[in-house]
Amino acid sequence: MRRLVLTLLFLLVAGCGYYSVSGSLPGHIKTCAVPLFENETVEPGIVEEITDVVIDAIIQDGTMKVVGEFQADAVVRGTIIDVVDEAEAYSDRTDAEQFRLRIYANVQFFDRRQNRSIWEEKRLEGEAAYDPTDLSSRDAAINEALEMLARDIINRTVSGW
Repeated sequence: MRRLVLTLLFLLVAGCGYYSVSGSLPGHIKTCAVPLFENETVEPGIVEEITDVVIDAIIQDGTMKVVGEFQADAVVRGTIIDVVDEAEAYSDRTDAEQFRLRIYANVQFFDRRQNRSIWEEKRLEGEAAYDPTDLSSRDAAINEALEMLARDIINRTVSGW
């Protein structure tokens, strides 16, 4: 009985070890480039912000090193396709008290070494709520939504989801 328990414990531990933190990134991809995202919206400065946030997320993750596009094993390319502000909560007088900001992006993770797309996703979404009476609140919501988008991009890239 003890031997069975030890065998099962070993198999459980070995099985858990299969799912590594480094995810399912192909072994030959050690470096990544993030060219400036494209912008199909009228939101000023958003492509610079999302590009910086994605680069920072890659650096923090540590799975890949960020390099220039021509030296990179892979490239994250993206386009901000929409920024939507929607009223979410109303007062008794039917005034909007809270808005939800949604940022949508098309993103591709491209393997330059094998000249193929590893993953491509249309309409990735980042969102955050804000107070419409406070302009700095909307700026904070943009940052929060971009952070959410960057986390999603990193998770899809290093986890293979």
